[in-house]
Order: sequence, then structure tokens, then C-alpha cells
Amino acid sequence: MFSSVRQNKIKRAYEQTIVEKQCMTDKEDKALEIAIQTFAEIKTRFPHLQIIDNRDAPVELSVIIPVQQGLKHEVNLNFQNRDELHFSVSHLWLRWFPCTNPTYVNEYLDAVSGFLSGKYQIIEHYRGSKCFKAEFQSPCGKDWKTIATSNPFQLTFPWEKRRLEKVSNT
Repeated sequence: MFSSVRQNKIKRAYEQTIVEKQCMTDKEDKALEIAIQTFAEIKTRFPHLQIIDNRDAPVELSVIIPVQQGLKHEVNLNFQNRDELHFSVSHLWLRWFPCTNPTYVNEYLDAVSGFLSGKYQIIEHYRGSKCFKAEFQSPCGKDWKTIATSNPFQLTFPWEKRRLEKVSNT
């Protein structure tokens, strides 16, 4: 009797694990579908840009938008870690997650579209030759408002000369 009770518990635990894995797979499938639709929307918004699938990248989905007429800086868009949308240009690297949240998808589309259209810009902060901070900015009246910051890890020294560089598509 003890043996059959224990076997039933084990069977129920195993079945629950299968159900949980199926739910996770469904959630992952939904996130991948959202990423595919999001990248397709970017292609629709910018049909003049060549967008290349980057199948060699160690992530679930990656595309590169190379420098070309209409784009001054290479852009990488990718989907990784089962629910994250990433956007990188030069020293800026931003991510939005979970991508199953429609607000984050809209923010991602706005950020990517803003940069590709030339509406948004990046200000990179350097000490010497090393970028230690990149600010993603949107227009705010006659000025610029920082809407996101990326901090690539770089060891810098305070005596090194500081400078700013603008990265934009204008």
C-alpha cells in the first residue's frame, strides 16, 4: 500500500512537471512570435533599409541593419533569454523585458524607429579613448531628454581627457 501511494505522488509530480514545461514552452513560443512580429513591423516601417538575419548570433533571433544609404551606424536588434528584446548601436545596448508586455514592445518599437528615422540620438561619454556611458535621447522642445542610459564597463582614469560624441542617423 505504501508503495502505491508513493507511486501515485511521484506520478502526480511528474504530470505536474510536464504541464509546467508545456506552459513554459507556450510562453516561450508566444514571446518568440512577438519578437518576429516586432522585427517584421520594423521592416515594414523602414522598407528602404536592408535588414539581414544574423543566424550565427548566439541568441534566439538576431538581425543586423548594416551601414547603408539612409543609415550611418550599424544597428543590431535581437531577441534573447526567451523574453528580451535588445537594441544596440555603437556603445549603446538597451533591452526591454518581458516582451510579452505590450507596453515594452511599443517602447522598443519607438526607440528603434526613433533612431532609424533620425529623431533620436545617442550621446557617448568618453575618457581618453574609452566610452564609459551612452545616453539615448529624444527631443524635448529645443533640448534633448535622456530616456535610457547604457554603461559599458570600462576602467577609466579621472585625469584622462573627457569628451562627448554624438551618434545619430541625421
